Amino acid sequence: MDIYERLEDLGADQAEAKAAFILHGLGFTHTMMEKKCREFSGGWRMRIALARALFVKPHLLLLDEPTNHLDLDACVWLEGELAKYKRILVIISHSQDFLNGVCSNVIHMDKKKLFYFGGNYDAFVRTRLELLENQMKQYNWEQDQIAHMKV
Repeated sequence: MDIYERLEDLGADQAEAKAAFILHGLGFTHTMMEKKCREFSGGWRMRIALARALFVKPHLLLLDEPTNHLDLDACVWLEGELAKYKRILVIISHSQDFLNGVCSNVIHMDKKKLFYFGGNYDAFVRTRLELLENQMKQYNWEQDQIAHMKV
């Protein structure tokens, strides 16, 4: 990808409006947008870092607890934006509601193996519990078979 394609992909001609849209969604007022980054507290700096990541639209976006330091309005806005995100998201979050609103697929890592689940977080939990129950039933059946063979 050459520089002109990247600038077009970023929407460089609309950069200021795009930045203002993202910052406003994360709770910044117009007055706050005029301040320097060093004038903000740690929580607001985290919002700035999140805004920066959303602005550049990377092909792979890694988010660790993105709703920390956000008020309810900013969380709702972020959920809506990430639900429309057309690239790869890797999200670590304790907010099941947030994950349900954003995720359309879940990849679960267990014992150094990746398992793919289609659907939101609740669908993943249901499907995974069913798989674990079926594995336990299979194990119990095998143990019964072994016990009968020993007799």
